[in-house]
Amino acid sequence: MNLNELKDLAIGAAIQAGEFLNKSKLEEKAVYKEEGRDIKLIIDQDTEKLIRSSLKATDIPILGEEYGGEIAEGKYWVIDPIDGTANYFRGLDECCVSIALMEGNEALIGVIHNFNNNQMYTAIKDHGAFLNNTKISVSDIASKSKASITTGFPASTTIEASMNFLENLKGWKKIRMFGSAALSCAYVASGKCDYYAEKGVFLWDFAAGSCLVKEAGGNITYSLIDKDRYEVIASNGLI
Repeated sequence: MNLNELKDLAIGAAIQAGEFLNKSKLEEKAVYKEEGRDIKLIIDQDTEKLIRSSLKATDIPILGEEYGGEIAEGKYWVIDPIDGTANYFRGLDECCVSIALMEGNEALIGVIHNFNNNQMYTAIKDHGAFLNNTKISVSDIASKSKASITTGFPASTTIEASMNFLENLKGWKKIRMFGSAALSCAYVASGKCDYYAEKGVFLWDFAAGSCLVKEAGGNITYSLIDKDRYEVIASNGLI
């Protein structure tokens, strides 16, 4: 299968997952794990099973938040069944399905589906980024004083660490915390925000978003800060 066919397959999987999640919105959501600020739902697992079932025919290895897997040398899928699980749990709409096709450390395909408002962000390497089939691009804002940053408040263990985080937020026109790394990247790619920075996220949180940001004309960098968590910075390339 070529990249277009694989993208279409990922879109189909995201739509199916989104329909399942929408139908389950008003049902009681069973928690299987709650640790610190993190929460895991049974429906996270059920949704990942649906996505894996759709992608299985490709014979491409899968790395997912719920059922694991490994970063492969060649192509591999990276999926987050619900990015923004805590938002979904509380009935907030800032959550999405995220599916990426990676090759090594590079995203070849990115699909982010906000099933709450039927917004489908898609990208293929060297073929641009789109929102519901309309081409998107990053903003042209070049000054922090006019720009919006999206981030996540870190789980700091000291007052000093929290103060340093707040100090770095000085100078921005607006600060937004959506609770979804994937949507934050999609918002940078579509020019809704101008900069995204966060520490402690996982590959499945931003893999699809990295493809979107690059294909929309922006920049994204990420580096490991421990065994499997990353620091990510995505921008319009001007700030």
